[in-house]
Amino acid sequence: MATPFFTPPHVYEQPFPAFDIDAIETPAYVVDVALLRRNMEKLAHVQSESGARVLLALKGFSMFSVFPIMREYLSGCCASGLNEALLAQEFGREVHVYSPAFKEHEMQQIIPISHHLSFNSLAQFRKFKPMLDAAKAATGHAPSPGIRVNPEHSEVEVSLYDPCSPGCRLGIRSELLEGEDLTGIEGLHFHALCEQDSDVLERTVAAVERRFPKLLRQVQWVNMGGGHHITRKDYDVARLIRVLRTFREKWGKDVYIEPGEAAGLNTGYLIAEVQDIISGEHKSTVVSSPSHTNIPHGQDRSRPQLFRPAADAHHSAAGLHDFLRDAERKLDHPDAALRIHSETESLLAWARENHRLITAAHLAHITAGLAELEGASEHDVCLDHAAGRVLKWTKPPNFGARGSALGYLENILACNAFFALDWRFEAIVQADDGVRILSSQPFIIGENATVQEIDSWFTTLGFGKERENTYVRPDGLKVADARPDNLIRRPDGALVPVDVHILGVAFEDFPDEDVEPEPLGCESITPTIILDISATAHMPDTLEMPYRPYIFGAGLPGEHPYEYKMGGTSCLAGDVLSGFSFPEPLRIGQRLVFADMAHYTMVKTTTFNGVPHPDIAIYDPSTKEYRVVRKFGYPDFRNKLS
Repeated sequence: MATPFFTPPHVYEQPFPAFDIDAIETPAYVVDVALLRRNMEKLAHVQSESGARVLLALKGFSMFSVFPIMREYLSGCCASGLNEALLAQEFGREVHVYSPAFKEHEMQQIIPISHHLSFNSLAQFRKFKPMLDAAKAATGHAPSPGIRVNPEHSEVEVSLYDPCSPGCRLGIRSELLEGEDLTGIEGLHFHALCEQDSDVLERTVAAVERRFPKLLRQVQWVNMGGGHHITRKDYDVARLIRVLRTFREKWGKDVYIEPGEAAGLNTGYLIAEVQDIISGEHKSTVVSSPSHTNIPHGQDRSRPQLFRPAADAHHSAAGLHDFLRDAERKLDHPDAALRIHSETESLLAWARENHRLITAAHLAHITAGLAELEGASEHDVCLDHAAGRVLKWTKPPNFGARGSALGYLENILACNAFFALDWRFEAIVQADDGVRILSSQPFIIGENATVQEIDSWFTTLGFGKERENTYVRPDGLKVADARPDNLIRRPDGALVPVDVHILGVAFEDFPDEDVEPEPLGCESITPTIILDISATAHMPDTLEMPYRPYIFGAGLPGEHPYEYKMGGTSCLAGDVLSGFSFPEPLRIGQRLVFADMAHYTMVKTTTFNGVPHPDIAIYDPSTKEYRVVRKFGYPDFRNKLS
């Protein structure tokens, strides 16, 4: 499950709007046609080089006002039912239709306009085969019938979007086709990906070939579905072309893919205006240099390469922890030397495989010019003043006070889970004198807490003092090394533990990643911005996935000094997006730009609460024309009701 502050990396590839955001009426979805053509050119390249045909999946992007552009490049559309099939007609090319179930009156309208028709079950195919045969006899036309299969190969991380999860209703499993009469089925359709690269498709194709060889030999065409992130900058297009071409030549079939998200990826913006600010006790806890403020429009707003996103750092720390724990369990009563050697080798092996290994020379390069801080006997420490983060790396041969890398990673994960420290595992450093763990933390402005303040703080959290610098909770959770040097008192009076050790809790007992933990004693009242858009009504995927959309000029918590939550105008208490910081305070009337808001936005919006729907607009940078193609009002809201 994605973490609350997970932001898809591809959104940083999108440029800032080329139009004047202050000159348009908000809220508005705006698609830049130059960016759309860029995506279309890449999809057309895949089509021409692979010999496969590329269809637009209307479920992901169905902005029919740009159909004239898209039909220049693509072979047609795939639809998820009658209404999308009727819309696909307007595209003017091939129409392919799939649905988990069709009704008879729907089929009467679909058959005359579609070219391929994929059924979700043999029962559905047999129910409507007489209608197909009758249409063929009467008019000479009937769509080519296919069947959707379940490859039983799942690499989708979010279960909500996994079409191959156990018991999923989408597609037929191979064992259910054994001994069945498949006469009349001309196509095989599978869909198993979600925002993934071509290596996943290659493994999925292998699973289909392994499980459905008889059906593959029988059919005339194969539709490999969607979920291909083809237009993402780092997508392996060459591999996709090779996979499609190899399959087509091996089996002699017509091949189709149907990307939806890839068509609209990084082409759209959602422009919103700040309506109100629900103030909290604002907390400014990081150093921010003047160079981090007032970033000019169009400048690269991606996060500094030195520091990895919090979600990525968490997943890596957890993955490395599991790898080390499994390696340790295989050792039979090791002595200290054997344990250190084994752990070091495991660290290097994991880091190489996961591209998290850097050299001592690389570390020296990225820390050159940074201010050195006192790191005691456990770490070397320096401050990146501009980013407001502290880099720290362990001193070999041990890894922190606990000695072991496993214990060190457990402490990182525990401190984040229970104190929300934003302590990030960055990399493994290999040097001649040993291996180091490189991590980073926010730089906290404040003074060392006093012993009395620390005692009082832990008492309010339900801890008793076991001995000097060590506090224990009735359930066994223990915090050690809680001395004044390791707890900072911020100007607002809050205490922040920056270098303590959490004991008495197993890794399995950490708060579930799907549930945002309640940090111990790190309460912060974050101001909420009220926008003229709604996450639940206008960006539902942000709550379903969930993920944190990218706002141009904003950073993650702790990256900039002014932190906010983004609230919508609906009555849903959870209509809030968290995890945004800005170099300067936001103001009422200010415009905010959400990136990558073309696919799975307009197609999934609602009129819940009667929240006004954003305009849909097009911007053409070649002519500098901004054109609103659709406005919404009361009739649109009323006509959805009865």
